[in-house]
Amino acid sequence: MTTLLFLLTFISLLVLFIILIIKVLRRKPHKRTLKTMAFIICGYVALWFVTYLKSSYTIIPLGTDICFDDWCVTVTSIEKGQHLPGQLLHVSPDSVYIVLHVTMSNHARGIAQKPSEPRIHLVDEQRHYWGPSLKGTEAFEKIIGKQVSIAQKLELHESLQTQVVFAIPANARSVKILIEEGPFITKLLLPEDQQVFVIP
Repeated sequence: MTTLLFLLTFISLLVLFIILIIKVLRRKPHKRTLKTMAFIICGYVALWFVTYLKSSYTIIPLGTDICFDDWCVTVTSIEKGQHLPGQLLHVSPDSVYIVLHVTMSNHARGIAQKPSEPRIHLVDEQRHYWGPSLKGTEAFEKIIGKQVSIAQKLELHESLQTQVVFAIPANARSVKILIEEGPFITKLLLPEDQQVFVIP
């Protein structure tokens, strides 16, 4: 439904933009077209913020699949501490490492699956977001080896495991694991409730 509403809005603006260009080229009045476009944009932005404020997180247990079409992903376990396994890298006293054990699986019936720009973020109660730590990942892979990307193509019924490293402030509260998929333009869709895992 949110995708359909976005497409209708986009198509409407595209048609109005073409009409606007034609009117400008023919030197015809075009203020009304501009006002209509502004009204549609403002209306969609207002609706986006309303749904954003009303959207919430649904907490699910570890091991529960979050699926995008036939590509599914889950967090099976979580490690947390001031240093990574092997103690090769420590964070400052005001930070902590989070290591997620992630499993991706292909639930399709007959084809391979490759997710579109999948990403994992940690988000706290203040809606501060953190992506994977590059420094932490490099140190971690020196210990246990190269990890599979979550964007890895999966063959039919294939399942792969990987580990993802984060470094976040130690005082972050109510930290949740948010998994998303799709290009940046999906951020323009009306926000919906999202499934998340909770970090103890």
